[in-house]
Amino acid sequence: MIDQSLISSSFPLVGGGLLGFAVGYALKKIIKLVFIGLGLLILLIGFLEYQRWITVNWNIAEVQTSTIMSHAANKIAVVTQSMGHELPMG
Repeated sequence: MIDQSLISSSFPLVGGGLLGFAVGYALKKIIKLVFIGLGLLILLIGFLEYQRWITVNWNIAEVQTSTIMSHAANKIAVVTQSMGHELPMG
């Protein structure tokens, strides 16, 4: 017979692991869909410019994209550096 205290103490661990897996899987799928959507948007903008329905100043778009990406990289660096100090290693 299995001890009830063993079951009651292992249930939160198993539940937490399954919940973490589900959240990670969902985030992976959501991020993938976001990047597919961004790619399709850029493709649509390129097509519309090719058809001469719109005009895009690609130099300004490149500068703005570079600025956004550098800000995002800096934010990610700050978050990961602060995480390293809070998580026990080893």
